Amino acid sequence: MISIGVDLGYGDTKVVGENGKREKFPSRWAPQENRDWGMGGNATVLSINDEDPFVFGENATGSTVREPQGDGRLSDPDSYPLLAGALWLSGVGGSDSTTSIVLGSGTPLGTFEHEVAAAREALQGKEIAIKGGNGEVKRFMISRMVMRPQGVGAALYLLEQGLLKQQVGFGLVIDIGSRTTDVLTINLKNMEPIVPMSFSIQAGVGDAVTAVGKAIAKETGFVVPTDIAREALANPVFFKQREVGGPKVSEPILRALTSKILDKLRENLREELDRVSALIPVGGGSALIGKKLEVLAPGTLIDIPPGDVQFANALGYRDAAARSQ
Repeated sequence: MISIGVDLGYGDTKVVGENGKREKFPSRWAPQENRDWGMGGNATVLSINDEDPFVFGENATGSTVREPQGDGRLSDPDSYPLLAGALWLSGVGGSDSTTSIVLGSGTPLGTFEHEVAAAREALQGKEIAIKGGNGEVKRFMISRMVMRPQGVGAALYLLEQGLLKQQVGFGLVIDIGSRTTDVLTINLKNMEPIVPMSFSIQAGVGDAVTAVGKAIAKETGFVVPTDIAREALANPVFFKQREVGGPKVSEPILRALTSKILDKLRENLREELDRVSALIPVGGGSALIGKKLEVLAPGTLIDIPPGDVQFANALGYRDAAARSQ
């Protein structure tokens, strides 16, 4: 049976499929009429079980775009197109027969117990037929759902890669997402999670995206699309015929976000901070502020290969799915 890891985030959806194939795309989709007008044609148009066609990721634009909003991402029908897009890009499945898969995924720590039951009820044992605009059909049977909290997926990846070393002290896996920052504390002596010291912080890169968007809107007089504001966090972008955003705008905003996360970490960990031996920022926000968190425990930052940072949870979810067989 084939194992697939999917990290369906508020900002991006990441998938790790057969032979370690990795893909990611913005977590948004939009209904789309599939017309052949002899122009363009590069957008992937899908439909699920012969229902209305849609586009996803960067191809989803306009007023009909939908994005995951609530905690119940895997159990929310509005998220199915994102899951279908991930499965389509995974390199798994063909039109000849139904492919049985073990789907590894997860949700934030704060809502994990509730979401496990809801996701399994919605997806486990279900067959999904995904049809592309070219008529190709990929059929999947989700034989089993293997769920892990966000952060645990990244920790599994770190253990598999040998990046977490057995030693005295605690390891902090800090998963900086779009809406939340999930913290998993691990006892490095026995590599066991310390549940009472694991928690979610209600802050993430989405807060910075909103703040940058407001700054650009104030400068230009125009509302800024979310994807443009997200790009403007790291680099200047051209919007309404002028260069906006970039570090000169985002640096104070990211500094404020970093301070908020650091304050919450100190508030939750208190005197146990002295025991931190490994600090591991992962997730989409780690490229922006991950290294700034080292002030929490100087000298303990673990560098993850840049290509793996955003995929750490999906890699761990796939590993958990494979181990469950």
